Amino acid sequence: MNILLTTLNAKFIHSNLALRTLKAYCRKEYPNINIMEHTINDPLEQVVSDLVEKEPNVLCFSCYIWNIRQTLDVIDTVKKVVPDCIIVLGGPEVTYDGVDLMQENKLIDYIVSGEGERTFKELLDCIVQNREPAQVKGLVWRSNGQVIYNGNRPPLVLDDIPFAYEDGFQDLKNKIIYYETSRGCPFNCQYCLSSTTGKVRFLSLKRVKKELAFFIRSGARQVKLVDRTFNCNPARAKEIFRYLIDLGGKTNFHFEMAGDLIDDEMLDILSQAPVGLFQFEIGIQSTKQDTLEAIKRKTDLDKIASAVVNIIKMDNIHVHLDLIAGLPEEDMSSMIQSINKVMQLSPHRLQLGFLKLLKGSGLREEEEKYKYRYTSYPPYEVLSNHVLSYKDLIRLKRIEELIEKYYNSHRFDRSLAYLIRQTEGNAFIVFDRMAEYWRHYGYFCVSHSHISLYEYLLHFAETLSFVDVSLFKQLLLFDFLQHSKPGRYPNGLKSLMDEKTSRLCDEFLRNEDNLNCKLPEWKGHSPGQIKRKVHIEVFDYRLDLTDPLSYQKGRVIILFDYANKQGVLKKSRIVPLAVYK
Repeated sequence: MNILLTTLNAKFIHSNLALRTLKAYCRKEYPNINIMEHTINDPLEQVVSDLVEKEPNVLCFSCYIWNIRQTLDVIDTVKKVVPDCIIVLGGPEVTYDGVDLMQENKLIDYIVSGEGERTFKELLDCIVQNREPAQVKGLVWRSNGQVIYNGNRPPLVLDDIPFAYEDGFQDLKNKIIYYETSRGCPFNCQYCLSSTTGKVRFLSLKRVKKELAFFIRSGARQVKLVDRTFNCNPARAKEIFRYLIDLGGKTNFHFEMAGDLIDDEMLDILSQAPVGLFQFEIGIQSTKQDTLEAIKRKTDLDKIASAVVNIIKMDNIHVHLDLIAGLPEEDMSSMIQSINKVMQLSPHRLQLGFLKLLKGSGLREEEEKYKYRYTSYPPYEVLSNHVLSYKDLIRLKRIEELIEKYYNSHRFDRSLAYLIRQTEGNAFIVFDRMAEYWRHYGYFCVSHSHISLYEYLLHFAETLSFVDVSLFKQLLLFDFLQHSKPGRYPNGLKSLMDEKTSRLCDEFLRNEDNLNCKLPEWKGHSPGQIKRKVHIEVFDYRLDLTDPLSYQKGRVIILFDYANKQGVLKKSRIVPLAVYK
């Protein structure tokens, strides 16, 4: 029997852990199971031809809100070409209403509901033995024209599931590798399906350590743990953090963390991590207490803020904070407050997401209470609710796009910090006014080069009465040069370097004592060799290299060293060469 596991990932860099776990669980009895992954951006004809070429007897799809519509189109076409192929669906998007989905889609033969490893294995046994799967828990199937659900399957013991990557991950070059050390979530957030999965189950620490070491030895670039709250057992998380720090290696590990469970002991452990070893995603979702109570999210915002600030200061762990627009009681006023409060924590990335009313979630059950209107098709994104209009959400969507381009890119840190300070710390005002500027000029409708983003920001700043344009140009030039060695300069920005200063810089770079003092990494290199990897610029303001909000009038010569990047953000090293009054 030819069994093919497949899915449509959201992006090329993604991979599907569920398919690999199913294969691992069934490997002993069904060693020839194959996996094939595409993306939602691949042409339907190409996806179908690739699948049909494998001549599957059983074709199984992993289904999510981002791919279910395209998946059903693929199934419709495949069944016309290979009508005898058995179609099996699984995943969160088909778990909650599997009976309805199969009644509406006659081409689906089976749905594996919920935790699928044992259910899928028992289904294959039934198919091979040509018997009805009436005793297979967790299965939706057809019998005499009726759709039947066999009831929920008890949770598995996680250590009974083999390691998903026993065969290595040669097929995952340049992709993120996903891994889980636990299933379930101890919290009850009403927008999330994890609240319905029961108590948390863990893999044994012995096994986790063995598998984490395998990733590092194999040279995996990034491993993203899908544990819903990795540090819900703080002692266990601390032991794993210590273990990874001791192992070393170049693999980056991404964790979803509860910020208020990060205590002083954990901070002390994390401070010892090398730059780039860990990456944290911390959900804040809202800073309004009424909203947190409505979604049954128990969290201590002060503890989260303290933990985030301390981790940011370490400059060794990338911190990603989440907010969600569209939650109950979160009107525009409190949304502004939430954005500003999170911005003040200076996360490396702020993700402003938009609420989806997932099937089976608590908020989906209370949609009328909060007057939710949302798309009837996946991903079921909210269009309005009792306190937020569709117009409000569109406004926030535009702001989110600019936060992504300007804040999250970190190409504009000093210039944005200046604008936000000029508005007394109100980052929302800056991005809201910038969004109006972009809308006026039609910039949301076209693609942009990174050079053009600097030009737009400069022109926008020139429209603001509170901006010192001369100073702003210098800050923006610093941002531009700190990111990468310049080819051409953005329009409106220019170098102040003249021939005399350039000769002085060359003389500085020829002096061995100067190199020993300020550029020891470049000792033994000629000025020409050094200048291929650095850039020297003259500024009319003395910019404090440790404080982006400190500057005063006065000329300074700064060297940007692109060969020796520093910190979590990997920005060029900054070396002041000379300061003039």
